[in-house]
Amino acid sequence: MRSGILFASLILLFAACAASVAPGQVEVIYPDHLIVSTGDVVDAGFIGPGQTLSVMVSSKVDTGGKYDLGGNWDNLRAENLPDGWTASFSEYGPNLKINIRAPPDAPEGRHRMLLSVNDEYDRERIGEKVQFYIDVEVKDDVIDMYVFPEQMTVSTGSPARFTVRISNPSSASDVFIVQGKGVLGWNFKKEVFVPARSKTSFYYEIVNSDEEVIPVDISIVSKSSSRIRANESITLTTKSNPYYDVFSIKNGLLVYPPQEFLIYGILHLISSFT
Repeated sequence: MRSGILFASLILLFAACAASVAPGQVEVIYPDHLIVSTGDVVDAGFIGPGQTLSVMVSSKVDTGGKYDLGGNWDNLRAENLPDGWTASFSEYGPNLKINIRAPPDAPEGRHRMLLSVNDEYDRERIGEKVQFYIDVEVKDDVIDMYVFPEQMTVSTGSPARFTVRISNPSSASDVFIVQGKGVLGWNFKKEVFVPARSKTSFYYEIVNSDEEVIPVDISIVSKSSSRIRANESITLTTKSNPYYDVFSIKNGLLVYPPQEFLIYGILHLISSFT
């Protein structure tokens, strides 16, 4: 029993030592989690043109230093960027973060940037500076979209509620403009924020006042660059029929003339049980 506890303690001690940051090293938190030294390369995955890549590191150094108690890096900054790229400045704190923005017309392909963490004037004796590289790929195809159902029938004048799912596997968070085209006079736009490496779902509603079958194009376009876009085609059928009123009225009770209010009030009650 004691030998098992001792073995487990040694494993934990080894893991703690292996994860400690020594002078001349820095712990990268995002876009990947690893400890780097001067000359190392961090693979940041991919982003789209115009999007912003965040890079975050820990300021803490665990060992060595002026008093052999470790120390803290003062700042993180971009030393060298491709033409047209920009970067913010980090603020001092437990974590140091900068945002690197690609230009909206950034060409597709891999790009390398030189970053550094710094101990100004070598005050804490933790290595003065660590320079490392960030590799990121720029490409237009960085999002996926799925709209369902593909077909829907509702009563004329009632909202057709479609579910839109956006997948953002890139290393950059972004805001997307969602719009449906095809219905005369309908130009509703919705802005949706999608964090990096995540998915989100939401409703998009369309209202048509005429009886017809319409192909509708649902599109999403990034606010960072119009090159980042996706679209799906769906079909909307609108009919004047009490049967469809029962189901479509779930998405919103419209304002009817007084003589029809009683009828549709009953339909709304029925729809709540279907």
